[in-house]
Amino acid sequence: MLKILLADDHQLVRNGIKMFLESEKDFEVIGEAKNGLEAIEKNNELKPDLVLLDISMPDKNGLEAAPEILSTAHDPKIVMLSMYLDEQYINTCMESGVHGYIHKGADKEELINGVKKVMEGVSFYSKDVRDVMVNNYISSLKKKKQQLAQPKISLTKRELEIVKLIMKGYTSNQIAEELFISNRTVDTHRANLMQKLEVKNSIELINKVTEENLLVD
Repeated sequence: MLKILLADDHQLVRNGIKMFLESEKDFEVIGEAKNGLEAIEKNNELKPDLVLLDISMPDKNGLEAAPEILSTAHDPKIVMLSMYLDEQYINTCMESGVHGYIHKGADKEELINGVKKVMEGVSFYSKDVRDVMVNNYISSLKKKKQQLAQPKISLTKRELEIVKLIMKGYTSNQIAEELFISNRTVDTHRANLMQKLEVKNSIELINKVTEENLLVD
């Protein structure tokens, strides 16, 4: 018999989930909790095989309670239950070591299947959660592809000379004297550099050159 602890701050939600779970002959809800602190206490007392843990609860939320529950000696599995389909919540749960994440919009079959998979040692994420994870992964790949496709900023030899002198604190007059060019030419190069690097002043220029690793010895 699979012993389950159910933690959610809404009685009606607990009733519905409990009814789903106990329609399986091998599932038994041995305890219920309405907040994170109570979930921790009942986990220690009842030693369930699996804890279904809502994320948004008073006193301690599910994310705060999960590490304490996972650290107990009887080594329970944890599946998060949540209305949230937010990448940050999903990633935080994955990083915390929980074994699954089921959206509250999931149907009875998906909930029961998720519990069974987790007890078999397989991480489980309901379809809505998987869709978010896949879409975020695709978006990340597209962003990286776009970044790779962007042409790298390149500076001419003269522009590099001027940038290095600017970084040393040279004024336009001093740069002109150092490079044997006119002040007007220096100002023209400065303007071109500002436009090319999309910056507004010398400080931003120096920061951009450093970030983009544009200096060439």
